Parts: sequence; C-alpha cells; structure tokens
Amino acid sequence: MTGSLAKLSMYTLQGHEEVIVRTKGGPTKRQIKTKPQFETVRRNNTEWAGCTMMGSQIRNSFKTMNRLEDYPVMGTLNAICKSIQKLDVNNEQGRRSILLSQHRELLAGFSFSRKQVLESVLRVPVTVSIDRDNYKAIVEIPEINTGFYLYNFQKLPCFRVIATLSGVDDLHYDEKSKAYQRPDWSYSDRNTGVYESDWLSTTGTLPAMRIVLSLNAELLHLPADLTLMVCLGVEFGRNGYGNTVEAVKYAGTGKIIAVG
Repeated sequence: MTGSLAKLSMYTLQGHEEVIVRTKGGPTKRQIKTKPQFETVRRNNTEWAGCTMMGSQIRNSFKTMNRLEDYPVMGTLNAICKSIQKLDVNNEQGRRSILLSQHRELLAGFSFSRKQVLESVLRVPVTVSIDRDNYKAIVEIPEINTGFYLYNFQKLPCFRVIATLSGVDDLHYDEKSKAYQRPDWSYSDRNTGVYESDWLSTTGTLPAMRIVLSLNAELLHLPADLTLMVCLGVEFGRNGYGNTVEAVKYAGTGKIIAVG
C-alpha cells in the first residue's frame, strides 16, 4: 500500500523492496520562510538546494549510463556534494561553494550499480589517461577471454562497452539572485565524448580496445575549476525482433573510473 493515510505517508524507492512509512508534521512553509528561529533551517535549505543542483549536474554528465543504475544514485551524489560543501571554509553557512575541482577524488570510483560493481563484471585491468590540454581521454581495455574475464551474471548472449568523457563545473552562491547559480552544462554535451561499442558476443575471445574520447573541439579553453570525468560501463542484451539486440534492464554496471 502506498499513498497517504491520516498522518502517515507511504511510498517506495528504487533499490528497496519494503514500503517506507513516515509521519507528516512539522512547521509550515510560511513559518520556515519568515520566523527568526528558522534562520538556520533556511540556510541549510539554501545549501541543500545547491547540493541537489550539483548532484543533477554530475548525473547529467553521465546520463548515457543512467540506464545502468540499479539504486537511487541521486541521494548518494547529493551526500557527496554536501561533504564537499562543508569543506568550504571561506564562505559562511548558507553561501558555501561546492568546489569539486579541489576534491575530485571523492567522485573517483563512484559506482552506478550496487548489485554488480564494474571490476567484478569486467575482470581485466583497464587503464585510462586524461589530456586536459587537448580535451581528450584514452581508455584501454586488454583482450577479453569472456569465459574467464567477463562475468555474465544473467547468462545473456550479448554485451557492449560504453565510455564517456564530460566536464562538471564548480558551484557557487550568487549574491545578486540570493541563490546558487546554475552551472554551465555545455561540457556534458552528449553529442561528443561518448563511445558505445557494437553488440559483442559473450562467448569467445575479444581483441583489445583503445577508446579515444574527445570533447567539443569548439571549446577553446577549459576553465581551471572544471573537473573532467571518465566513465566506463558494461551493458548486456538479448536477441530481439528482426536480428536486433535489446538491452536488458539492470543487466549492466558502470562507474566513474577517472577524474582530472
């Protein structure tokens, strides 16, 4: 059962089998906006809005792989952004920046799946290099003997490799608008910086791959506070109609494999 009943709200979340129940109540929106005793709450709400904005920017940067998610990744991304925000000691609470460029390591290794992590599915050493001067990244995957080094956990006939290169801006509070300024999302343009292999057989041995990812060549200079992210994913599929292959939901995994 989901919905509302008296003072209870019942709802479900992706990745949870149980129905979550919480009680209603608390101060009204008007009280929070106007009462002096809620000043700290207002500051926290403003900062949290910045965290969700930054989390959305990060998720948008790998939106090609959003279909590989098997849990609500936004909650985890928002929490990471909040951790970064707390590290800003130059601005007062309510106006603290989210300086991802100074704490990039907190995003490295972020997984889009909890049921299967990338290293348990693609069991070969992957190397990656980022070239900021030329807006490029190179991902190298060695030869794959699928019988040993590919964990086909749903026993499907096909798989493909997905890789992306994108950029994420730092986020700052804007005194003029009294809100966080929406960052530039052009660096996560999905017309460039995306690679998807053909559908490959999950049997036999596959040759090594060298994947070159490039951002839009019209970007003349990358801002110093822009974080480049390289993501890698594996998606499995089954045979469909007319000799096509259909991707199977939740039969894949991916992660942020490098930042720079």
